[in-house]
Amino acid sequence: MSWLKNSFPLVLLLLSVSLQAQEMTGVLAQGNWSHEVVAEGVVLRQGAFEGSLFGANQYLCVLEVAPGARFDIVSAGDGTLETTTALAACGNAVAAVNGSFFNMRAPYGSVNYLRIDGSELAPNALDSYENPGGGRSTRQRGAVATWHGGLYVLKSDDLRAWEQLIAAEDVVTTGPMLLVDGQPEAVVADTFNTNRHPRTAVGRRADGTVLLVVADGRNGLAAGLSMTELQQVMAALGCRDAVNLDGGGSTTMVVRGTVVNHPSDNGVFDADGERPVANAIVVSR
Repeated sequence: MSWLKNSFPLVLLLLSVSLQAQEMTGVLAQGNWSHEVVAEGVVLRQGAFEGSLFGANQYLCVLEVAPGARFDIVSAGDGTLETTTALAACGNAVAAVNGSFFNMRAPYGSVNYLRIDGSELAPNALDSYENPGGGRSTRQRGAVATWHGGLYVLKSDDLRAWEQLIAAEDVVTTGPMLLVDGQPEAVVADTFNTNRHPRTAVGRRADGTVLLVVADGRNGLAAGLSMTELQQVMAALGCRDAVNLDGGGSTTMVVRGTVVNHPSDNGVFDADGERPVANAIVVSR
């Protein structure tokens, strides 16, 4: 009883998180979902919500990848950008989503740490977004890493060169972190996080299943998600660890060479508004 008394606030928090995830799971189940087996162990689910997800129209694509598939991070050529579709084709992927943040004007390329096949291609740019004096922002305090084809979601520690010490073939830093060991991370209350936008995220369940998730936005048929709403969706989908990737006009999911979501750059709810990006996460079998 003494343990319970001393731990009561923590118990309430854990119960609240668990109940919130259960409630959100029920809300997600109310969507109009399609189901497609893309390859062995790779399933695409697409869900449309008419005003029922966070009180708005929403459209989600969830790619569920069982252990055994191969993940790679692929990059556009030096000083260039490529569409996620083109990057998926170069990687012979069955599916792909856009990767992390980048410069949309020259000099093009990743503004976050990027390593591919053991070679470091870009450092973390000093980010004035949250740190006027430079340093790592919350958009650089998480990472997606691949090791022997598996994908891992990692949170940074206090070491300035933390990402350089990750034992992995491919690494890209990103953020903010959404979930760590099944618990929600604190989300900074700024417009990047509190406004609704198209979002891309990657999560990992306890059994090693990886979820690539995109939420459309900036359209009457899809409002987009705040960062906290994205966090709730990833928890409801059963992720133990999850991190945000680049979003907005970059948000794209490609399956077998076809864009399956509705990229927002052309302002039309179709598959033709794809934006060139600096890197992508690809899945192959």
